[in-house]
Amino acid sequence: MTPGMTNVVRFPIERRAKPSLDVMREIAPDSREVSLVVEAFGFEDCIDHVRDEADQKIAEYIASNVRPEPGAKRRAELDDLLRPMVERAVATCREAHEVALAAVKAQQLVVKAQSEGGYWMLPLNEQATARSNHAARKLIDAHLACQEAEGAARAIGIADRGEVWEPFNLRAEEHALFFGEAIAAK
Repeated sequence: MTPGMTNVVRFPIERRAKPSLDVMREIAPDSREVSLVVEAFGFEDCIDHVRDEADQKIAEYIASNVRPEPGAKRRAELDDLLRPMVERAVATCREAHEVALAAVKAQQLVVKAQSEGGYWMLPLNEQATARSNHAARKLIDAHLACQEAEGAARAIGIADRGEVWEPFNLRAEEHALFFGEAIAAK
């Protein structure tokens, strides 16, 4: 079940499909939701520049450690860089989803006990709060893992195409999207 929904059942594609960028993107947490969770739970995580930092770190690694000549061996080295990051992101997303389901069940148990007049309210509330905090932490961890994999995928894609890596420039990307041509980085 999707948290908060009672009539929607989510098929867990990450359990059947081989981990890939497409699977990761399908199950990645919504960045808006993650921002709200960071604020609501008072976490100090900086989630804004993770993708750009991973992009730069992998680009630097590629420049100094991956063979420069194009071919199958270079492609295999680049794939070997990305694969574990994507697998970790998919596994973290799956774990975050499972922990969120447990938190929802714990919250539902508290509501049921309140409506029926249960007398074990304090332990139930503590368990539900602990599970909710754990679910929030896992959601953020999943988001960070996905952002790291996305940043690495950008750098690896640029290297695979034989292009020169440059830091992501939002203004240049906007201009290319709207006007069909890139502008010089400023």
